[in-house]
Amino acid sequence: MHLLSLFCGPGGLDEGFREAGFKTDIAFDVDQDCVSTFAANHPDSKVFRRDISKLSPATIDELNESPLRVSGVVGGPPCQSFSVSNVHQTDDDPRHSLPAAYANLLKRLNKQRPLSFFVFENVPGLLGVKHRHRYDHFKSLFSDAGFEIFENTLDARNFGVPQVRPRVFIVGLNRTLHPEAVWNWPKPEVRIRTVRETIEPLPAPVFNRRGLDPSSPDVHPNHWCMVPRSKKFQTKGALIEGQSWGRSFRTLAWDQPSWTVAYGNREVHVHPSGSRRLSIYEAMLLKSFPKSYVLKGHISAQTRLVSEAVAPRMAWHLAVALRRCLGI
Repeated sequence: MHLLSLFCGPGGLDEGFREAGFKTDIAFDVDQDCVSTFAANHPDSKVFRRDISKLSPATIDELNESPLRVSGVVGGPPCQSFSVSNVHQTDDDPRHSLPAAYANLLKRLNKQRPLSFFVFENVPGLLGVKHRHRYDHFKSLFSDAGFEIFENTLDARNFGVPQVRPRVFIVGLNRTLHPEAVWNWPKPEVRIRTVRETIEPLPAPVFNRRGLDPSSPDVHPNHWCMVPRSKKFQTKGALIEGQSWGRSFRTLAWDQPSWTVAYGNREVHVHPSGSRRLSIYEAMLLKSFPKSYVLKGHISAQTRLVSEAVAPRMAWHLAVALRRCLGI
């Protein structure tokens, strides 16, 4: 089945769907580092840097160089404006309107050429009192677009991803095309994956420095990390496995899943050894990206991309559930 990807980011959601047998025909994001990363890892897909709130079905057809014929739409608008960790939330943040832009475009696309389904992802903060009215509003827009709506909060650690990552998912099924379809959420995996089994075998990463070629690390182009400048890294016993000094110094525990991979520029989790922060590649593996996947941009950009991405293994579970639901 073929997909349109909105707010594609670095392609985590699309990667999970690709591994389940779907193909993204065309993708959009406003961030150039996301677009470059998506293009590098999904060479069979078209990807464009565009503001999704300004997209129209006609523009998509023009960029696709033919009338778009896809079965589903996937995507998760930027979530920072809804995150409970964002202490600078404001009511006039323009990102608040992006889920509604997603829903409005979905309605126009479905009216032009019916879609079987859509998948929407965002942070649990969207369900809080501060944003609940927005959430209920764009859910009603999804319903008005012709879809039966199913919503749930799923934690990626229960689905083969070695990190704690609760996220809100909305799945919509076209009422006209699939009136008899029965949606069942994916069942959790039996075993919880840990930090140890995911990154312990890796050699030490390269430290970022001026003039470093990002492709130079031998293990993987993203196996580099920030230089450990804080005195905490040099003070014995300051950074203990499994303990947290606020957001900036969270030391991972070997035999547990990671805390949520969602970082600020200086808040990358500390390696269980306590001697340095994680490399970008280690964070990618904790996000369940394939070992061959590569993020583009400078180290700050890569930190942002790995933070924003949907965990591919979580996406794979949703894609498989959709295949079963639609009888594919």
